[in-house]
Amino acid sequence: MAEDLLDLFGNKVTEPTAGASERPPINDMELIEKVLQAAADTGYALVGPAERVFRLIAAKTIEAAPVAEAHAVHQLLDAKWLTKGGTHIYTCDGHSGPGNSVLVPRASREKARMWRALMARPTTDNQRRKAS
Repeated sequence: MAEDLLDLFGNKVTEPTAGASERPPINDMELIEKVLQAAADTGYALVGPAERVFRLIAAKTIEAAPVAEAHAVHQLLDAKWLTKGGTHIYTCDGHSGPGNSVLVPRASREKARMWRALMARPTTDNQRRKAS
């Protein structure tokens, strides 16, 4: 039997189980493309130990990202489509503090550009005739 784990006060605690992520997977390609575009254009920042997602609105000025957008950023970070950058000092609502920038690797930018090019192409013969 494994040893009992104790907290700082001597109380028994259970070992955390590796379960499903708290964030649901994002299958909305429009949202993923929007997040990749925003990450490349304006940028995101991860702030605090929980790595809350903030969107850059000006140089070193951030605002909280919507929940769905934040989940998409974390999903793209987990999948290595985005990477965590260096530490910078950001300002949000008059408060300043450290946070990590979110970087878009070249391969991710090229894949997003390819998706945009493919979306512009008609997929059926009727659409091709209408486009002509």
